Amino acid sequence: MIETREHLIHVLTEAAQIEHNLLCSYLYAAFSLKRPGDPDLTHRQADAVERWRKTIVKVALEEMAHLATVNNLLVAVGGAPHFDRANLPLAPGYHPAGVVVRLTPFSRETLDHFIFLERADHHALDDAPGFEPADVERKARRGGLTPSAADYETVGALYDSISHGLRRLCERHGEAQLIDRSGVRQLDAETARLPNVARITSLEAALSAVAWIKEEGEGSAGTSAATESHFDRFSAIRDEWAALSAEAPAFQPAWPAAHDPVMRKPAEGLQRVWITQEPAASLVDLGNALYGFMLQVLSQTFACDDPDDQRRLMNVSVELMEGCAAAATALARLPASSEHPGVNAGLTFAVPRNLGFRPVGVARRQLFLERLVELREGAARLGPALTQDAREKLDRRLGESVAVLQRS
Repeated sequence: MIETREHLIHVLTEAAQIEHNLLCSYLYAAFSLKRPGDPDLTHRQADAVERWRKTIVKVALEEMAHLATVNNLLVAVGGAPHFDRANLPLAPGYHPAGVVVRLTPFSRETLDHFIFLERADHHALDDAPGFEPADVERKARRGGLTPSAADYETVGALYDSISHGLRRLCERHGEAQLIDRSGVRQLDAETARLPNVARITSLEAALSAVAWIKEEGEGSAGTSAATESHFDRFSAIRDEWAALSAEAPAFQPAWPAAHDPVMRKPAEGLQRVWITQEPAASLVDLGNALYGFMLQVLSQTFACDDPDDQRRLMNVSVELMEGCAAAATALARLPASSEHPGVNAGLTFAVPRNLGFRPVGVARRQLFLERLVELREGAARLGPALTQDAREKLDRRLGESVAVLQRS
């Protein structure tokens, strides 16, 4: 039970990490899917796979909106926006045992795992093979001053605890004392360029935001066909895949991207795919650099009081995100390592340690431009190893990012 503001901030920070972790695992699966024109797909299969890819990417974008909303909640109650997280796969006990997060390509097991993660409390489901929960229980001393997160069965239950905590703390301290009514340094749907993101300026707005996150994920109250939950959409993909596989048992909608890829040599005994083969090794370095820089820019949007400045930074973030997606899509088609024949690479979504504050004003712009030039030069060096489409997308996105900052 959430009893203090510090405990509420702690639990909201875990919610931000879960949203971030899930959207990365969803995107990894989406990037591994084949595209129309790729080998071994009939026209009907290609149409279905492209719809699945768009559906999973849309779910991931909605998870990004959830992450933005949780960060709005954090800022509203006196916390800081949070984009940091542990690198994947997560160690047992980092989240509750039932929240297993790995990077795995699109497969029946991966899809069943997504369905399990998005389930409501009343759905009695087992997780998929390969995602078995560790026998770890998170226990903490009750009533202590140091905040900690308790175990919970579903992500929806986590958000229920947040709602209860918001109500309880408003009763204790008063709404005006708990929630900053100005909405300063938060994002809205226009600024974030994501649906349903709203500034949190009241208890009613906070509870509405939490209810929306829960409903969009699991659909616990029952959603219409126009607003299907993530649980519903993943279940629909599974059903259509089963029908297509019954007609063509050899149907393979995804490239054999690595399970749990890493950039550096893994510790002894860990089952990871170390990406060492070129050009994949250089491309995963570039893709992770783009992803890490995007997180730095996103973090800075919450440090801005000026909405115009926020919009400029968000535009840069979107361009970097698109460039990162181009690199990730190409990686799933490249061999990962001579030690893993038949296994392709994948973006590892490595998080840099320097996600914190950057100076504001001219100094920040100069730092960001300096980094963008480095990334653009790195992409140019890698260019000959990429397809023309990937090369053009990367150059266009990075060039536009530079132009946005130069205009600011």
